[in-house]
Amino acid sequence: MSEYNIRKGLKVAGAGFIASLAMFLLIFLGINVLEFAPFNVPPSAAFLYNLGVENQIYALLLHFAYGMFWSFVLVYTFEEDTTIKKALLLSITLWVFMMLVYSPLIGWGIFGFGYAQSLAPDHPLFLKGTASYIIITLLVHLVYGYILGFLDSRWIGKK
Repeated sequence: MSEYNIRKGLKVAGAGFIASLAMFLLIFLGINVLEFAPFNVPPSAAFLYNLGVENQIYALLLHFAYGMFWSFVLVYTFEEDTTIKKALLLSITLWVFMMLVYSPLIGWGIFGFGYAQSLAPDHPLFLKGTASYIIITLLVHLVYGYILGFLDSRWIGKK
């Protein structure tokens, strides 16, 4: 592997990490500080909870690995033509995937229309409301996409 490819890979991973970190910080603030998040635990932690894994470190690793993976998909799909717009389209696609596949696997239902609102408010899988779930998850995905597109296009794009 050439030095260029190693540098490129580190930049792509770094962009994915930073974009995922921004998403994580917004979710963390929404849950623990401002209390506007519609869920009690981040989606990655909720997914692992359903698998019987209640380890926050694993949830963070899953979140960041997923975010970095999609940074690689974006850059290796579009190479130097990576743009903020393309990253935003990717983030919307990931959000739709979350709403149709990931959310039902967690138990939150398609677009948040599931049984999770009937759980006890302190249950890890409790979901406060469908509308807020849809809006907030879309917003954090758009933040991820914007940051990812900004960084990848600057670090990898045409010079």
